[in-house]
Amino acid sequence: KRHNYVRKVAETAVSLFIANDKPNVTGLILAGSADFKSELSGSDMFDPRLQTKVLKLVDVSYGGENGFNQAIELSQECLANVKFIQEKKLIGKYFDRDLTGHRKVLFRSRRHNEGTRYGSCRNSDCLGKP
Repeated sequence: KRHNYVRKVAETAVSLFIANDKPNVTGLILAGSADFKSELSGSDMFDPRLQTKVLKLVDVSYGGENGFNQAIELSQECLANVKFIQEKKLIGKYFDRDLTGHRKVLFRSRRHNEGTRYGSCRNSDCLGKP
């Protein structure tokens, strides 16, 4: 039964992460609460093109969205250049500023977008008082 599940996950990984006979991802992080991730990554059924893309195996305590978020947290050093992590850190900075009494807000307006486009402001420069 487990063998069939490994096969199914390996086949699904190929259908999701292989396009035009090559990987369409720069890296994979395998996460889970049991030994399945190790079994999958070491299996002959796991496509060798994807095996070379595995960056990290992560033990998580939760399933679903909570497990996904925990895997992201535990893999931040591997994901440092991923836009999602960069955006998450940026949003965290805004919340930190608000909590520390700076009372600044982000203006998402046409003026902000033009300022960003023409280089007159960057992410944290486009803050103003409420």
